[in-house]
Amino acid sequence: MDLRAPLTFRPAYQTLVWGGRRLQRWRSDLPPGPIGESWDLSDHARGMSVVAQGPLAGRTLRQLVAEAGPALVGAGFRGGVFPLMVKLIDAADHLSVQVHPDDATASILGAGDHGKTECWVILADGGALFHGTRAGVSRDDFERALTDHTLAATLNRFEGRAGDVFFVEARTVHALGEGCLLYEIQQTSDITFRVYDWDRMGLDGKPRPLHVAESLATIDFSRTGFGPLRPQWQTDPATRVATRALVTCPHFSVEQFRVATGATLRRPSRDTCAVVTCIDGHGTLQTEGGALPLATMQTALLPAAAGSWRAAGDSATLELLVAYPQL
Repeated sequence: MDLRAPLTFRPAYQTLVWGGRRLQRWRSDLPPGPIGESWDLSDHARGMSVVAQGPLAGRTLRQLVAEAGPALVGAGFRGGVFPLMVKLIDAADHLSVQVHPDDATASILGAGDHGKTECWVILADGGALFHGTRAGVSRDDFERALTDHTLAATLNRFEGRAGDVFFVEARTVHALGEGCLLYEIQQTSDITFRVYDWDRMGLDGKPRPLHVAESLATIDFSRTGFGPLRPQWQTDPATRVATRALVTCPHFSVEQFRVATGATLRRPSRDTCAVVTCIDGHGTLQTEGGALPLATMQTALLPAAAGSWRAAGDSATLELLVAYPQL
């Protein structure tokens, strides 16, 4: 199996009660209805990625992982699912107040093998984000507010601002508010415990299931340090490429790049794959094995076997988010 060229996948769209239609600005294949998420890279049964073009077209990400393993993911890969998921999220309404377990809690609760730590990069101004409980809020306070339908008052609320980064560690209670548009990188997991859904009905006209006991067993009420991260840009005058390191955690790292007109971003070979998402502009992604035209809101996977790579813009600015698994 030749894994030297960039791979692209068909988006797996999720129709959700809180979804919107903003993704149709960049996507001609958006299905009807409220589309809350585009799973652009996913090794999960609810939205499995399928190679969109090239010699491997039609193969699922699960098949590639099973057949290629370390050549696809990286030298430290020891089997299992592809470790990362990438989503674009359009919240036209509030998401539920929810929490994801870590690996240990997921196992204890019998919910699965993997928890879900995630990172958000806000792509446009607007909306609100709820991130963690306010200082001094105890589990008893939280439960009382849940009974009184005043749960929002126990949460930290932040305004959506383009470029802000939120690290949402597993066991952190959170929600997205109406109007958020963002990129999400996360562990491969779809375990979500809803603790409150704003008293609304689902698409079937019935309340969506809640998981109050599981949520209360998962939320870490002692956690602090919530709110947006705003890492500074560092520009290399010689290459005319600006860089900022967004997040590094035990599951992934994320960098952001701005490539000026006529400039080229060059990245060396490393021991893992790279997941590249273009969030502004358009250009070309190149490895020794092939080239890929890259458009706004498009994600590509650069297999570990592809080695070094480069990206050049055909627009005023090419802006990329690049995520790597921590193996």
